[in-house]
Amino acid sequence: MLLEESSVDRPEGNIIRPQFRNELVNQHRPVVVIWTAFMIAIFLYLLIAQLILGNPKFSGAYSFSETARKILWLLTFVDVGYFVWWKKRFLTREAILGEARKFKLLQALGGHKTPLEEHAAKIVSSYITGKIVGFALIEAVAVYGLVLALIGRYLWDQYLLSAASAALLLRELPSKAFLEELIRDVEGERG
Repeated sequence: MLLEESSVDRPEGNIIRPQFRNELVNQHRPVVVIWTAFMIAIFLYLLIAQLILGNPKFSGAYSFSETARKILWLLTFVDVGYFVWWKKRFLTREAILGEARKFKLLQALGGHKTPLEEHAAKIVSSYITGKIVGFALIEAVAVYGLVLALIGRYLWDQYLLSAASAALLLRELPSKAFLEELIRDVEGERG
């Protein structure tokens, strides 16, 4: 007579195992670390500009500075517009749950044992990947500010763009509660 698997060892198709749920929720930590790195980078850009521009050997004014300034400001508006579009298209609850875009499953979430767990892992992967792309789009604004400071000593432009970038990053601080809600929503779809 064959022994039946205990219900503890057999993954259910309509629930996420507690251990795997913890793995999913714990993905919040690396996203916060990445977010922190982007935020710190903004302040590093300000410091770099101050150190370089403080060197008397660095002239920091080029003949193309004004043209480059206009182009970089145009790129800033395009970048912010693209970020707004990206957020609406890939980072709303509906977009993430509807799998508006299939991102590659993160290697750290490969331990799924049921289709529901795989679906939850894909949702969390989409959220994380979408957030990181959003952070990069926001960070580009601060980089434009650094370039403006270095090519034309446009320090006020850098301060403004750095402040805008920092404000957007603060607004995009990853929420553990939102991630948990996404996971509950995935379970609710199959429950």
